[in-house]
Amino acid sequence: MKRSLMIVLSSILLVGLLLGSTFSGIGVKPAVAYSGYPTFSIVSVSTDKTVTIKTYNFPAHDTFKVMMNYIGTHGVNGIVVDTINSGAGGSFKVTFSIPKALKGQYQIAIRLQSTSGSGYYAYNWFYNNKKYTGTGGAYSYGDGYYGYPYIYATSVVKNKTVTLKITNLPANDKYKVLLGKIGTLGVNGKIVGTFNTGKGGTKTIKVQIPAGLQGKGQIAVRIQSVGRTGYYAYNWFYNK
Repeated sequence: MKRSLMIVLSSILLVGLLLGSTFSGIGVKPAVAYSGYPTFSIVSVSTDKTVTIKTYNFPAHDTFKVMMNYIGTHGVNGIVVDTINSGAGGSFKVTFSIPKALKGQYQIAIRLQSTSGSGYYAYNWFYNNKKYTGTGGAYSYGDGYYGYPYIYATSVVKNKTVTLKITNLPANDKYKVLLGKIGTLGVNGKIVGTFNTGKGGTKTIKVQIPAGLQGKGQIAVRIQSVGRTGYYAYNWFYNK
């Protein structure tokens, strides 16, 4: 199945206190007008009971099965806990029960996978603990900021550059941008840029793909705060 660029997270998604990321995928686009790919963040967790998520940029009128599995699986072949319809698409909140087989797990992977043939999916993970809600960092930094940053690639010039869109950035923070081998989450990757968040929100940047990663089919990308917050987000993209 043909796939294009992928984003997370949250929670990444997924990205503070304890960070993770959010990731998503795209297969054959549905007939309706739609661009990008779906993501979701973790809103709240009731330990061993429920998890509430918030979706972003979901395609309209698509059906998704919701799976949970052990951390590190990306939710693949997980326990199906629900099936939802995206309705009008975009953003909406929904709560799912944590299956009995995963109760007691410290971290749980969750995945939404289209069953309609569109090929869209998104995955994230969460702490099965009320104290650490979400996978993007401190749930509130105490200055009006809410959630955690997300990063995804919007375009790639093979072996040359990647354009990154970063959303929900906290204000007055500084980040380094790292690229690394797939599977590393960008940890200890090559620093290819830095930026200041200013007023926060959304920022788009273009960085060079370093020589050591040229020729790689997939590349991990990470932003890491070197300023006041400690937030980070990671994802990966196809080098094509």
